[in-house]
Amino acid sequence: MPPFNLTDEACAHCWDESVIVPSHHQEAVHKEECAYCCRNWRQEGGLLVCMCCHMGLCAEHVQKHTSIFLSHTMYVWMRELPGKEEDAEEIKDVNKLGVVAPKEYESAVCCAACAKRFVSPPGLTMDCYQCILNAISTGAQESGAADGCDVVRPQCPHLVCLEQLPNPFQAVPTSSEKCAFDGCDCQLNNWMCMTCGAIGCPREQAGGSGHALLHYTHTLHPAVVKLGTVTPSGADFYCYCCETEVSDVHFAEHMKHFGIDVRTAKKTAKTLGEMEYDYSAQYDFKSITEDGEFLNPVFGPGRTGMHNFGNSCYMASVLQCLFSLQPFREAFYHGRETRHQNACRGNPYNCHGCQTERVASGLLSGEFSVEGQERTNGITAREFKRVFAQRHPDFSTAKQQDAHEYFLYLLEQMRRYVKPSHDAGVHLPHPVDVFRMTMEYRVQCSSCRKVCYTRELDSCLSVPIPLECGLERPEGDRNLTDLEINASRPHFSLEACLTSLLQTIDIDCRCRACGVPATYFKTTRLGTFPDVIPIFVRRAHFDMETMTVKKLDVFVEAPLELDLEFLRSAGLQADEVAMPDMEEDLPHKPTSLAAKAVDEEALLMLLSMGIDKAVARYALLQTGMNAERAVDYVFSRDNIAEEAGLAAASATASESSPTSVGDGPAQYRLHAMISHMGASANVGHYVCHVCDAETGKWLLFNDEKVAESRKPPFSLAFLYFYKRVDKA
Repeated sequence: MPPFNLTDEACAHCWDESVIVPSHHQEAVHKEECAYCCRNWRQEGGLLVCMCCHMGLCAEHVQKHTSIFLSHTMYVWMRELPGKEEDAEEIKDVNKLGVVAPKEYESAVCCAACAKRFVSPPGLTMDCYQCILNAISTGAQESGAADGCDVVRPQCPHLVCLEQLPNPFQAVPTSSEKCAFDGCDCQLNNWMCMTCGAIGCPREQAGGSGHALLHYTHTLHPAVVKLGTVTPSGADFYCYCCETEVSDVHFAEHMKHFGIDVRTAKKTAKTLGEMEYDYSAQYDFKSITEDGEFLNPVFGPGRTGMHNFGNSCYMASVLQCLFSLQPFREAFYHGRETRHQNACRGNPYNCHGCQTERVASGLLSGEFSVEGQERTNGITAREFKRVFAQRHPDFSTAKQQDAHEYFLYLLEQMRRYVKPSHDAGVHLPHPVDVFRMTMEYRVQCSSCRKVCYTRELDSCLSVPIPLECGLERPEGDRNLTDLEINASRPHFSLEACLTSLLQTIDIDCRCRACGVPATYFKTTRLGTFPDVIPIFVRRAHFDMETMTVKKLDVFVEAPLELDLEFLRSAGLQADEVAMPDMEEDLPHKPTSLAAKAVDEEALLMLLSMGIDKAVARYALLQTGMNAERAVDYVFSRDNIAEEAGLAAASATASESSPTSVGDGPAQYRLHAMISHMGASANVGHYVCHVCDAETGKWLLFNDEKVAESRKPPFSLAFLYFYKRVDKA
């Protein structure tokens, strides 16, 4: 119901031109959610939009807004009405959002100062009212941007200068054309050679026998097009020479050679992206989201889902894990009391503290997780995402991002911009310090045998998967059952991945202690152990042969209990001789950018391309030590040197401030984990599982859906959060 009484008479505020500002054409208006809390226009109380600054507010926070801005008295009240339920049979499986029916809502003009709602407001007020009603909402604007985030495929040089042979077809080839190889009747997902027009079937995993690839090996004709994907806007092209999906700048001309008029062509088959989506949505998706299992929905504080507003699942998974930890709850949630917001007089849309308290309250209050209230359950962290990522070239976009990279980025942003609101007289460490650990690096000279110990701060333990064990699947039919996939995938233990950290790395250099060319033997240990240790399993690796990033199709068995004492450093021993201060000689020594080690091979690869060392280090840290993505990161940014310099200055400032580094026993219990479904970190979907503190049961957080997990995918996650067993 509207918050104020209805009246026929307009008050004096309705005529005040100074506080009634119509929104400009194409200007987005915050009319879906309150700026201070997670209440929205779907709830019974609706939302009030300020006619002066166009800020969205619930009835409770209108009082705060008017106390700060005394002249902001006029508001447009809006409430979205429930829409009719769609017939399940009419809902189709699509990969792009289609056109939906327009929303219906009720609205009115109100004056908060006079506590009135008007039947017939005057002309100026009515004009502003209509502008706000017709304005696009910030949610719709960003959802539209997310829908347009298609993958940009590179132009293929082989197609640019392609020489086509005479058209072999008497009739236009269709999507139902059979494979041209003798004895093959495949008609599904076939490919046509762009040089000679020969039609071949796809590989085994797509239902064929690999005759399209066989045709390439015999003829070296580079590129093919997938039949049935030709539309006026393009088609699916693959180049065997480039070994990737490509685009064709002469698309229409090349199709015309085979008698295909792209202006009238219609899509009749799935694209590679859709097939990749389907493939990734098979085994891993079913295992991680526990498809086929009846999952019991759960409700209440700490069991609130987060709506996906366009590739935001990576952020939601990270936030769910963070606010499942007691230090974050104590720092940012105090029941109905929002301590930072009560004191803040700035714009909440631009305030890191306001948005952090907003998300914390939404997740932990239980107000948005009530059984039977599915329409209003769940929160949206759109403004949180915007304010924390407004200066980041990747996280500020609507594209999918890497959850591990976002986790590290968010910790640094919280440390810089958000102060915890503890009880008066209580001085506790910042909650991000719960992850802080000390990495200790030992270097020994092969000639003089002297040693040097250096320590660096980190917030996540990154471990590789030992590739020397082999990752090849058995040959044969690729259409495997779930049990066969489980049996054919290589299995590793998390302990084996952690043990790989103990391996010695050889670094050739001139030893300052003895002055001769020598080899430094570098080993890594942990100097301190944090209360919560995040362990990032590097499931993606850079294939030097194909120069592409590949996701390792393996199981990593993560135990519920983990003893990391074997990683603890013993420090300088009695029989060891320490080197002089040799930090400037160490190739691994970090710059002021951040106190973190980088992958030496990846760093050397970037340096060999002429990339500045500080920039190379920064790019590797931003991309999770992924060399290919780091190269793309460098060359896709015009101001990368300035960006790296700002990050270096930020790191220096952080290092100069006191930092609490906890230490204690190295026995841990698994508390939460983030899983990813998709071919690479920048596509697919993220979910997380959290062990519920009250019941001890595992909960699945899949966007706005929260349920008890029956089969947590302990072997398929990539970011694990282990909590020290002596902590509550």
